Amino acid sequence: MQRPTPSSMDVRTRAGSPFSSWLPSAPTKDRTTENVCEISNPRAVDPEARRFDVTEEQRTKLEHAISLSLHIIDPTFRLPSRHSLTRYIKSFFGGFHPHMPFIHVPTWRLEDHPIEVIFGLAAIGAQYCFEKRAAEQLFFAGKALIMHKLAESPESHDSHASSHVIESDSHHVMSMTTKTSSIEIIRALLTLMGYATWDPKPAMVRQAFAVQEALTQYLRSEGLHEVTTSDAALSLDREWHSWIAEESSRRTKLVAFSFLHTHSIAYDVYPPLRSNEVGLRLPCSTLEWNASSAVLWNSARRAIPKPQLYFKEALSFLLDQKSEPARLDPIPTPLGNYVLLHGLIQRIHIVRDLSLPVMSDMAALPPEEVEKLERGLRCWTSGWQQAPESSLDPNNGNGPIPFTSSSLLALAYARIYLNLGPYRQLQTRDPQRIARALARCPEIDRSEGVIAALLYATHMLGIPVRLGIDRVAKSQAFFWSVRHSLASLDCAILLSKWLFNLTRSVATHPLNDSEERILYWVKCIVEEAYAVVDFDEEPPEAIDYRNTDDIALAVLKIWAHFFKSNSQWPFINIIGQGLAMYRGMLLQAKV
Repeated sequence: MQRPTPSSMDVRTRAGSPFSSWLPSAPTKDRTTENVCEISNPRAVDPEARRFDVTEEQRTKLEHAISLSLHIIDPTFRLPSRHSLTRYIKSFFGGFHPHMPFIHVPTWRLEDHPIEVIFGLAAIGAQYCFEKRAAEQLFFAGKALIMHKLAESPESHDSHASSHVIESDSHHVMSMTTKTSSIEIIRALLTLMGYATWDPKPAMVRQAFAVQEALTQYLRSEGLHEVTTSDAALSLDREWHSWIAEESSRRTKLVAFSFLHTHSIAYDVYPPLRSNEVGLRLPCSTLEWNASSAVLWNSARRAIPKPQLYFKEALSFLLDQKSEPARLDPIPTPLGNYVLLHGLIQRIHIVRDLSLPVMSDMAALPPEEVEKLERGLRCWTSGWQQAPESSLDPNNGNGPIPFTSSSLLALAYARIYLNLGPYRQLQTRDPQRIARALARCPEIDRSEGVIAALLYATHMLGIPVRLGIDRVAKSQAFFWSVRHSLASLDCAILLSKWLFNLTRSVATHPLNDSEERILYWVKCIVEEAYAVVDFDEEPPEAIDYRNTDDIALAVLKIWAHFFKSNSQWPFINIIGQGLAMYRGMLLQAKV
């Protein structure tokens, strides 16, 4: 890596930056203004506004760290400029992190984290900036560093090591220890996996599986249990920072568990970490987590009557309830509800695997298990509805997690009645193979039980139509995550399969009241979408709303258009292409 010469550094210091975020003063006569640097910005001293900015000094330290690792990373790797790094870090915290808040933003400092974590965050942020080449380079550099660290002797990292030490109640100084805390290793693996899992290249999917294996092994070796803290009397500020470390560790492990399970949902692999391995409490309230000072945190904490339940305790309560309505006490926070829902969906996967006859993917869940799961989901929904932080408003001030959880609830109901996992082949990144796999998916029976799944599948279709399909697909990355699209695919197939079934069976098995209501809602949603969406062909084909086959094909068309229009993750475009090809196969069969 080429280092700047002293003369070039002197010019850089004198010249300042041409990328100032503040309007410069005009020069007088032939003198170039010296007032173009960030120092002239009266808002530059605001720590809230500048938290994610990468300074030249910080970038120089990163360069120095890289220079010590040139034998590990690709020699062609070049560290992005501080402006690019700032853009990537801001995009990570603005786009990805609100969906999985495991880093304490109010006390975030870049220098408190090892370089492999910075590269993981920056790789995801670069993807959100549509800078694919930089994202991939950062991923491979970060992966090389963390895999090398894991391959070293255990003494190279320490579960109790910290990236900074407390010098006084309000001041932190970075520790220069070569050891890396276990939680930072988990964060590095989690963010690197978070980038690679949704990359459109099949080779990167294999990279994601490699990181998944390392993350699973490391989590299991470290243990997903509570970290005990000292009961020694501390000042309020020290107590807050001790709590931050404890809650950050808890959240990082819970988010890692949930993301590993998302990987399982997407690619139909057996859950690498099981719910019974998670011995952690559920996360704290949003108010506590977002408190920007020890005083505000203490005030928020005093307003909480009792600590959150342990994950296994809460999950057992949901599954063991015989009476309704019942709810958890205390009501879980948004992230806690999200993690619990992963536990319920994981049970669907595991029980179905145990129920499958050899050489078949079509086994139904045992009736008693369906009853238990649906009771648990109703109990979960009751808690979600009563939680003060829950809302289906995409611009919810408490973040997008409640909105994301609503899509996972729809997925849970869909998975009870349709085992779509083996019939998606998303890991191939090949639209034709995805379409052929979907064509082999089993049919949906009409029953009272499937009504709830159809209700949520219809609700899922209505959300982007109500908000504007192209608006959501192209510009709403804050609240519409990849998990929404994974859930939407299952819902699209479930709803269309049911509509196709109506055509064949309604003559001998008339619609009941619930089915009539769902069919009416679907017609309304399709009419609304076809009235405003700019489909590829103009005008779109006419729909006979008396023919449920036409309505089913329209549902698939709407979802395929939505997926293909996504501008954030090309992986979702591939899902859309596969769904469009599947619809084309159905049209050909119809002719």
